This record gives sequence, C-alpha cells and structure tokens, in this order.
Amino acid sequence: MKNIAAKLTVAAISTAFATEAMATEWNVSLWGKRRAFTEHVHKLAELVEEKTDGEFTMNISYGGLSKNTENLDGISIGAFEMAQFCAGYHADKNRAITVLELPFLGVRNLDEEVAVSHAVYDHPAVAEEMAQWNAKMLMTSPMPQYNLVGTGEPRDELGDFDGMRVRATGGLGEAFRAVGGVPTSVTSSEAYQAMESGVVDTVAFAQHAHLSFGTINQAAWWTENLNPGTVNCPVVVSIDAYESLTDEEREALDSSVPEAIDYYLENYGELLQRWDEVLEEKGVEKVTISDEELAAFREATASISDTWVEEMTAQGIPGQELLDLVNSTLEQTRASN
Repeated sequence: MKNIAAKLTVAAISTAFATEAMATEWNVSLWGKRRAFTEHVHKLAELVEEKTDGEFTMNISYGGLSKNTENLDGISIGAFEMAQFCAGYHADKNRAITVLELPFLGVRNLDEEVAVSHAVYDHPAVAEEMAQWNAKMLMTSPMPQYNLVGTGEPRDELGDFDGMRVRATGGLGEAFRAVGGVPTSVTSSEAYQAMESGVVDTVAFAQHAHLSFGTINQAAWWTENLNPGTVNCPVVVSIDAYESLTDEEREALDSSVPEAIDYYLENYGELLQRWDEVLEEKGVEKVTISDEELAAFREATASISDTWVEEMTAQGIPGQELLDLVNSTLEQTRASN
C-alpha cells in the first residue's frame, strides 16, 4: 500500500509540474499608466487568456521592465516577450516605419490609421528590419492627428511658430522645424515637466496623451485643426517567443489582434466624443487655424517626404515604395467605405 501511495504521489507531482511547464507566461513592457493608448494590449491579454483557458497569460508592466525608449532593445535581448514603442524615439532602429510619421499624409481618422499602419507593417522591408531586433510586428496603436497645447497667447498663424519651442518627435518635429519651430524630442513621460519648467512652449500630442501626461493641465489653448500628422507606435513580440508558442497559442494570439483593435477604436472614440467637455472643464481655449495658414504649413513641409525618400533609398530602404503604399492604402480604404 505504501508503494502504491508513493507512486500516486509521484504521479500527482509529475502531473502538476507538467501542467505548470505547459503554461505560457509573457511579460509585456509598456510605460506611463494604463490609458486609451494601451487598452488594446489589455484586451489582447484578456482574449488570449480566455481562448487558451488560462494557459497563455500576459503580465503587463508600466515602466517596470524597461524605459520607453529602450523597449525595442529589451525585445532584442529577450528581456521580455512583448513591448510597445514609438518610432520617433529611435528612428535609426526602425527606419522603414517612419514613413507613417511623415507630415500631412492625409490620414483622416483612426480606421485609416490602422489600415495604413498594418499595410506598412506587412511590407517585407519592415519585417526584415524588425527581425534585426528579434521583433515581429503585431499591431498598431492608432492615434488621431496630433495637435498643440500651449502656454501664453494662442499661436494661430504660421509666423507664430517661428522660435516656438515644441515637444515633437520624428516627422512632426521636422514639420515644425520647417516653419521656424525648435523641436525637442523629450519622451511623453517628460513632457509635462518640460512644459512646466518652460523648456518648451508647446507640446504636440494626441488627445489621450494630453490627458494622461497632464499637459492639458498646463495649457491655455489647444489647436483643434492643425493636424500635421501623428506618431506611430507599434506593439511587437519577440520572434523567438512567438515561434515557441504552440499552434493553438499562436492562433489565439493572432486571431485576437482584430478584436483588440476594434475594442481600442471604440474606447478611443468615446474619449474623442467628450474632448470638448475636457477643454471646457479645464478652461482651455480652442484655437482654429485658418485654411490659408494650413495651406502655407503644408507647402512649407512639402519637401520633407521627398527628403525622407531620398535618405531611405540611399540606405537601402524602399522609401518611395513605402510612401506609395501609404497613399494606395488610403485610396483603397476610402473606396471600400
């Protein structure tokens, strides 16, 4: 009887260890705090756990695993399995996707932003460049067109941008530089302090970030229609981790991406609907830029895309092909709607 009991105990322990070994647990590196910008990651984790009956889970960390500017590096060395980053934080590491941060691409809404982002993510040049960091593109974090909040008198004419110190990264920074602005690429987490201390006069963010990082609390005014472009922030997974998944786990992950994006769009849409109430509550003046000033801004920044194409081509990146892909995807998306 003792032998039978011992064998049963060993079998039970072995089964427990086998069950534990079969479970997959991923660490996910984000930054800041939970907000509209990260809701799709939480939804993805929820869906994957449901579809795998709890056998595939994700631990989401806000700043506990890495700095936001080092998330791609963390993926490359296997420090965690999933991460979010923004292209403008290290344009030299993710050159191909910076096409999505060029000014005045003409993207009108979040649905179009999702379409162009995923089209670019699927391009072989992007996959090849990301593979150098052991990273696989999973999904975008679509954001509306950026607009400025600022201190002092409203800046509603192009001449007002001359000498303006603005927190703006990537192509947006270049756009403001083209009209005399002085861009600085402090991270989103540092933007409030930069504005409070007077290091910058203005901050370019999407609506959720002005709320989450508190810049709206420093603002006297907000440009409602400047819309110079946006920042592209993908969610990536470690190639090694992705390939180590079982077929069922991989299917659960891949099939959950569209659902997570749909949830994100719905949630962000609710934020946009109450934005006017936020401005009124905080006493922030809504500034409208005239059509003439907007046209002048576009004209002043027109050469940025051409320069980008030339620079990418010189580095072996198919810049023109990627820019054409953005334009053709916009046309197809609008035609299908």
